[in-house]
Amino acid sequence: LDKHIVHMDLPLGVHLQVMRWANHLNVRITMTPREGGQDGSCGNFNGNVADDSTEAIKSRIGQRVAPADLLFNVPAQVGPGGQHITITDCAQAKRDHAMEVCKAQQPAAEGKLLESCIFDVCFAGEQYAGEDGLAESEA
Repeated sequence: LDKHIVHMDLPLGVHLQVMRWANHLNVRITMTPREGGQDGSCGNFNGNVADDSTEAIKSRIGQRVAPADLLFNVPAQVGPGGQHITITDCAQAKRDHAMEVCKAQQPAAEGKLLESCIFDVCFAGEQYAGEDGLAESEA
């Protein structure tokens, strides 16, 4: 498993972990609160997890990172052909099957971990049902 994971320590105490699999990548970003505050993928560190959802973050800071704030010089394409896909793009029957697979592979999974597993199984295949659980247990 270790040979599939790349760790990067970036400026300002940001740690990026990239888990490379056959058909997809998982990324974990960790960092400490910044003086003066912050907002984005790592949340806003106000202690309220309810306002750290994707929808809440987008409502505060918008859909995309400003070009001047990009970590890399070129914005990444999202999804196949630049299309943004969500769990609603997975047929309900397939989503129900994915939930069964995820609950069998990760019985204790709930919340974001379960949602992530369902997404992975819907769009990448059943073989990815347990991989997020392995990464999550390292935290």
